[in-house]
Amino acid sequence: MQRITPSGLGKVIVPPSRWPQLRARLGAGSPQTARLRDADAPDDATVDRAARRHRENRDRFHQHIHAETLFITGSAALFRQTARRFLRLAADGPGYLTRYPNAQHYCEEFHRGDGVLAETARQIHIEYTDRWS
Repeated sequence: MQRITPSGLGKVIVPPSRWPQLRARLGAGSPQTARLRDADAPDDATVDRAARRHRENRDRFHQHIHAETLFITGSAALFRQTARRFLRLAADGPGYLTRYPNAQHYCEEFHRGDGVLAETARQIHIEYTDRWS
């Protein structure tokens, strides 16, 4: 199960299998602004990458697809350790596409060799684009 913690609302547990019903009830939504605090992510140099490759390491990302939506689940520690990759995507993507208007997207990738994907997980390619079709 994925734990979602909206600011000030406590914890809401939404299993990925319930996403189709939840998604069907969502409206169009409205644009929001999020503040990304780089200081909340650990320095890449402090992450023990060698430990990730140990056979006993079970702290990995798992992929679930429900209602054409990819869910990536994992521990809070694993998300914290890889946070800079998600932050780069959100922070650098818009500027990259402005500087390189012919680029299709800006991306981050997680590979099996990174030691963060479950045995059954495929490579994860996450894209930022300003042109969704």
